[in-house]
Amino acid sequence: MSAGALGDQPLAHRAPAGARGRPRWPSVVTVSAIALYVLGTYGLAHGTLYIQGLVLVAAVFAVLAVSLDLVAGVLGLYSLGHAGLFALGAYATTLLYTNHGWNLFLLLPVCIVGVGLVGLVLGALSLRVSGLYFAITTFVFTLLLTAFASDLSWTGGYGGLVGPIFPHFSSGLNWLGASLIWCCMAVLLVAILISLALRRSPLYPVLLAIRDAEPFAAAAGARTARVKICMFGLSAAMAGAAGWVFSFQGIVSPGQFNGPVAVNILVMVILGGINTTLGPVIGAAFISIFPVEVAINPFWQEVLFGGLFIAVIVAYPAGFVGFLTMLARRARERWRPAASVAQDRPAPVSETAERRPAPIEIASVQAAARAGAEHPEAVPLAVAPRPPASTGASTPAVECRGISFAYTRGTPVLSDIDFVVRRGTIHGLIGPNGSGKSTLVDLIAGRLQPLSGTISLDGRRLERDGAPARARHGFMRTFQAAVLVRELSASENVSVGYYTRIPRLAMRAAAWPILPGARREAGALGEHSAAAMRFVGAGRWADARVANVPHGVEQLTQLAAACVAGPKAVILDEPLAGLSPTEVEHMASILSELKSAGVSVILIEHQPRFVFALCDEVTVLDAGEVVVSGPAADVRANDRVREVYLGQ
Repeated sequence: MSAGALGDQPLAHRAPAGARGRPRWPSVVTVSAIALYVLGTYGLAHGTLYIQGLVLVAAVFAVLAVSLDLVAGVLGLYSLGHAGLFALGAYATTLLYTNHGWNLFLLLPVCIVGVGLVGLVLGALSLRVSGLYFAITTFVFTLLLTAFASDLSWTGGYGGLVGPIFPHFSSGLNWLGASLIWCCMAVLLVAILISLALRRSPLYPVLLAIRDAEPFAAAAGARTARVKICMFGLSAAMAGAAGWVFSFQGIVSPGQFNGPVAVNILVMVILGGINTTLGPVIGAAFISIFPVEVAINPFWQEVLFGGLFIAVIVAYPAGFVGFLTMLARRARERWRPAASVAQDRPAPVSETAERRPAPIEIASVQAAARAGAEHPEAVPLAVAPRPPASTGASTPAVECRGISFAYTRGTPVLSDIDFVVRRGTIHGLIGPNGSGKSTLVDLIAGRLQPLSGTISLDGRRLERDGAPARARHGFMRTFQAAVLVRELSASENVSVGYYTRIPRLAMRAAAWPILPGARREAGALGEHSAAAMRFVGAGRWADARVANVPHGVEQLTQLAAACVAGPKAVILDEPLAGLSPTEVEHMASILSELKSAGVSVILIEHQPRFVFALCDEVTVLDAGEVVVSGPAADVRANDRVREVYLGQ
């Protein structure tokens, strides 16, 4: 790839899965699938009452399962509170219609918004804990809600309430059949489309990063706690819509929303296929219809479902849809021509690092800016770093003054640290183990906050801002042990680093495929993610899953993710750990290119030969204090440095 080529690349290009601008044929497939869905609904609307009853229950629980999968599958939050949120929608609809005469169709947005707000509050409270404790907290919510519904007279107690009757079609539309079938299937279709939209938006890799690599997502600018709460609120709103539809099916009573129901909803998601769109729907259909078609004792029914749940988790956690996907992939690989397979296979490990990365060109930023001016609705994309605000080499880019920090009230880890990085230079940070290097890096990157002192980027005070806010101001970082999403490709992981450059992404993701310009934005994101991989010399690995790439490519992928959004400063935490001599040489050339583009680089490394050869300035820490800081040659010649760090 020649110099300046990055600025000449067209914006439309194949994007990574989950963030790609689709070609025309998937739109035809989508329209055809919706048409078949409508035809199937028409047939059900004219079917027998028995079939309609089975489908209505299955469809309601399918909406619930899809809503739960948005947090359990995408974010790893195994909620047992969705049965309680489901109950809120059903009871609110019944009580407001029966006692106050509210319009049934007005009650749908009321349930969606009201239960969604409850979900935001529940999420904000429950997400203070994680894992098993999160599941227990949400389960307690369901138990408390059903307990209150059982004891209060105005909820009908254990006997429940008679739900409203859904209105029939007007005489001119009687040919459509049962109106409730159309209503329920429409709600399910909207839930499925929202789930598909999220998975096809550029937000999806960010959500998986929050699930599997939260420090990586935060360093890329994602406010992880806020995203989790908002996703839980969206999931709760869908559960409220399911409760609205369920209220039309007869009696609304506490036994329909109790603990076993909460567990069964999670079983539906796991059995069908967690983090898939159709898996929860298939799981809901099985769990809802099987007990009716195969009449068995309720106790043995729960034993059967529990056994299936455990068997799936142990034998094949991907569930039914995941199993079918695996079979289809194996069949495709078996019948694909051998030449095609060989052509698609990545380079061997020995060729991990391409000999010379394409140089970063400021012209690519200018070209992206021109594209943004010609198309205001497009996102201004850039693979190259932003040009520095000033060319003065003495201007501080990163400035830490008087930094002190302690994890407990004991001995401070850092004491009155002054650390200044000049713009457009590579600044090394070295010291023996336990000297405080990692702590200082976490303070600069925003994972920790200092007890005292100031941290500035280009003169902007940031010491009280977290990692996401610092990423938005141009601070990016990598980690010593690569923190990436292993099920995504390298290019998709790189796209996470672009999160701060796509306006209002989280707000638009649920309707992404139908938004104007969304396909162009997603295609441009895919192109620039791939170009960032080419820049770091790992372009041939762009489409390989991170779980299948060598360690050196993981490090290069981290660096590409840090560069793709055009940072002002990059913090590299031991990027050479585990690299071969060839890969070390390759990394040095990339850092030199970053420096040439005006990016300030903070390098934490244990290889003195590499640090003193590459860095313009070096700071040495020992026992939480600065030993010496200055030009690399002067620091290397310092007697105390030779004694403390070099062992001479």
